[in-house]
Amino acid sequence: MVSRRRNELIADMFHEVHFVEKFGRSISLILSKEPDAEFELVGGIFITRFRRKAEGVEWLVERVVEGLVENQQKMLRMIAKNPHISKREMAEKIGTSTTAIDKNIETLKKNGLLKMVGGANGGYLEITNTT
Repeated sequence: MVSRRRNELIADMFHEVHFVEKFGRSISLILSKEPDAEFELVGGIFITRFRRKAEGVEWLVERVVEGLVENQQKMLRMIAKNPHISKREMAEKIGTSTTAIDKNIETLKKNGLLKMVGGANGGYLEITNTT
């Protein structure tokens, strides 16, 4: 991996305040803390995008729960709080089977409210429609 500091001032500042352990590790460190970060190079400018975290979960879920059954509402609330929650954890917290969780996830995906990001191992669910 070849490392080139794109902004000497920011790189030095981060190093001085011990925000950077060593040069050349920034992207892997960012991804370890914020796996949803996006990187883009536009016209020689390197852009990093971080997704905003919801300030409160309830307002987000309340915008999309109309017409959903109670377990789907509970699932969306759990996913909004912890996108990496497992099906087993959801089933235990709701008091249902993992099969029922799978069926509800499929329904929520078909309705455009959820999508799977990544693979089955290490992937997570993301709420996609908040309008």
